[in-house]
Amino acid sequence: MCTAGRCRSPIAAALLEQRVSHVHRHGLSVGSVGLKFAGAPVPDLGIEIMAERGIDLTDHRSEPVTMNTIAASDLILGMTREHVREIVDIEPSAWAKTFTLKDFIRRADQLGPMSRHQRFDDWLGAVGEGRDPRNVLGTHPDDEVPDPFGQRARAWQKVVGELDALVSKLPRILGVSSQAASRTA
Repeated sequence: MCTAGRCRSPIAAALLEQRVSHVHRHGLSVGSVGLKFAGAPVPDLGIEIMAERGIDLTDHRSEPVTMNTIAASDLILGMTREHVREIVDIEPSAWAKTFTLKDFIRRADQLGPMSRHQRFDDWLGAVGEGRDPRNVLGTHPDDEVPDPFGQRARAWQKVVGELDALVSKLPRILGVSSQAASRTA
């Protein structure tokens, strides 16, 4: 998730789906939501940069986060600490499953991937062990993926590259293999 659901979140979701094209066969689904706006498209520059990677985001329209979205999600990854705070403000019980993308990757890398027979909730609890809501106060570059909205192509390319590098770790961490993931490993 991101602020408007039209830049970082749809890009990250599309990059993950590209890496794990068979994600639905594993009982997983990937979505993109935002804290604001409904029906907003990805900016033209984002569409162009993603098209260079073989991803078409022309039909994407932002969807706002809802209580139903939060309840139906096993894992919520925000692009900033603010996103985590907002989700937990909407639904305090979501704390255990809501992380910034960067924090989740760091913690999951330290713990190691989910084992084949491990329950996701148990593994996720171990990933989040020792977290404190005070850890998401303010902002910090270690947890924030900058918003490229309104920026020039260089900023967009940097954000897309950063998201691609982060998202490339998710298939291994989540125990979902793919042809694309094995090519980049």
